[in-house]
Amino acid sequence: MSLLRKNMLTYLMPIVTASLLAILFVIAVYRYSTQMHTITNDMIVDHVEELADILKKIDKECQIIGFQYEKNYIDFLNVAKFDGSEVGSMNLAYPSEWKGPYLKDNPTIQEKQYVVVVAKTGYYVAPADGVVLANGKVIGKDIIINKDTDFDALMRDPELLLYNKQPMARKFKEV
Repeated sequence: MSLLRKNMLTYLMPIVTASLLAILFVIAVYRYSTQMHTITNDMIVDHVEELADILKKIDKECQIIGFQYEKNYIDFLNVAKFDGSEVGSMNLAYPSEWKGPYLKDNPTIQEKQYVVVVAKTGYYVAPADGVVLANGKVIGKDIIINKDTDFDALMRDPELLLYNKQPMARKFKEV
């Protein structure tokens, strides 16, 4: 092998190897960033369903009288015991029937707690303001959630709170 050819291979191999590694890295980052959003939506669907089921159970056993605010953080499901009739922002008719903690940790998404929204048509579990959905829409900015929100319409629209035919908000009690 000639000296020139040997020198070319010596320099060319690291360049080719580095290029391939760079391409693989770019592909991995791209796949991670696109899948992360869909994973977020999957987590929201799962969390909302779990939280709504727990709140239905609490309502059945303790009878939820109401909540303090229009939007109430779900930060009380890890409470074992409490005094009075209020746990977090939730007021109960039969607090002695509380069988908590219902969860070890209150679930969050993008470091934000879920909320109970007191709407005209019922009580809903939903992601909190600031959560970015897979389609890029932001709760509280692009999708406004408050007492006047038509949750049924939001949960039917795939551009809003419907993901893979599953709602990203759940009703757990009638008003």
